Order: sequence, then C-alpha cells, then structure tokens
Amino acid sequence: MPLCATSEPCAEDIHLVLCPFAGGSASAFRSWRDLRPCGWQVWLAVYPGRDQRMSEACAAGIAELADQVLMAIDAHQIAQQQLVVAGHSMGAQVAYEVCVRLEQRGAAPLGLVLSGCHAPHLHGRRLISHLEDRAFLEQLVAIGGNAQELLNEPDLWSVFMPMLRADFKATESYWHPQKLGERRRLQTPALLIYGSADQEAWRSEVEAWRCLLSDVDGPVAIAGEHFYVTRRPRAFMEHIRRRFEPHSAHLATCAFK
Repeated sequence: MPLCATSEPCAEDIHLVLCPFAGGSASAFRSWRDLRPCGWQVWLAVYPGRDQRMSEACAAGIAELADQVLMAIDAHQIAQQQLVVAGHSMGAQVAYEVCVRLEQRGAAPLGLVLSGCHAPHLHGRRLISHLEDRAFLEQLVAIGGNAQELLNEPDLWSVFMPMLRADFKATESYWHPQKLGERRRLQTPALLIYGSADQEAWRSEVEAWRCLLSDVDGPVAIAGEHFYVTRRPRAFMEHIRRRFEPHSAHLATCAFK
C-alpha cells in the first residue's frame, strides 16, 4: 500500500500516517496539502481500488487493510518511536489494528489517534452496504460526503461503486466483543477525537474505545459534522501535536504556514 506524502519533510521527523474513512482517497484530503507542521511528516495511506491503485482488487476487510498499511510503514522504514498512526471513521479501525500488530511484534508506536468512530464492541447505527445503488449513494450524501456529484452521474457508478461498497462492507463487519479475551489493552498512547455535531459517531461511542486502551486522552471535540477531518485539518493536527509532540512549548514559534 503506498503512502502519499501530504507535507514537506522537516528536519525533526515525527511521521503521522493517516488512514482514511470509507471511500476516502487522496482527493478527499486536498485540504491537508497546505499544512506544513514544523517537525512532522504527514503521510496518507492509499487503499486499493482508488487513486493509483484503481486497478487493484479492493480489500476484503479491516484486517487486510491494516496488514497493507503496516507493510507500507515498513517499506518506508519509519521507526516506531517516530510514528503516530491516525484514522478517521473506518480509518480508526484500520489504525487500531495497525497498532495491535506493531505491539504484537514488540514495536509500539509513539501514538494512536482514533477519530469519528464508535468502539468495535458497538454496532453502527447507519448500515448501508446492503442497499441498492441509488439508496446507498443517498445515504452517503446524508452522511455529508461528496457523493452528490456521483449520485447525479449514473454512468460512473460502475467505476466507483465497487470500492465504496467494499469499504462499507469492511467497516460494518468489523466487530469484536468488549471482553478482550486474548487481547490486552494497547500500551500505545492514544488520543480520541469526535465531531461536535457528528451524528455518525457520538462522543459516548468514541469514548467507549477507552476499554481497549491503557494510556488515553480525550475524547476532544472538533467543531463540525462527520467530515471535520478534511474540513478542519489544522484543528485536527493541533490536537495531535498537543498530545504527542515532545516539546509542545515551542508550538507558537512553529506555526502552520
């Protein structure tokens, strides 16, 4: 899985790997390209079935996506002590599973950010992967994404619907009971984020991740509905920096450009 750089390299390297929401592609994260957070390198995970991977078969589930993100992190030789893995909505499930795998091999990363996603022992309230095409896209519009253009262009459905359906099937089928069983709480320091007006993942549903985490801050709120991650990237990044940047006192002198 490629990682696309969305910011210029800096001398101090903390690497933020962003795992997108269902249907997310590089174009959805255009707003991140203008960020130049001092001391950070920002990467976007590119899932199969979109962007330069359009010809590849979509992933069958969250586990497969997490495996691919981890392979990309290894390929870029990102050291775990310099790595923060962040995910929004479906991406939070992927990010969590990446950290599970890192800890299983004794390499816990610097941090984990879980944003806009209910904990995996809860069930989503808007299940849409089984709907016929038009009803499916209408639900995407209701969530607040950019599906209106696609809804008005049926000729494009055969191109984009396989990817969208695969993503929503993956995220809707990701579930495990609250009792950890063989899993233990993650040791990776974590940050929980939710949208103040997000109807897809309420504060209480995001906070429920706490039972899987041993060192967690939040949930902290960002103003907006479900797609605050692309509409308010500076606010999103600022929360991450406050949680994980070792020398947060110099933030004022390392302002965003």
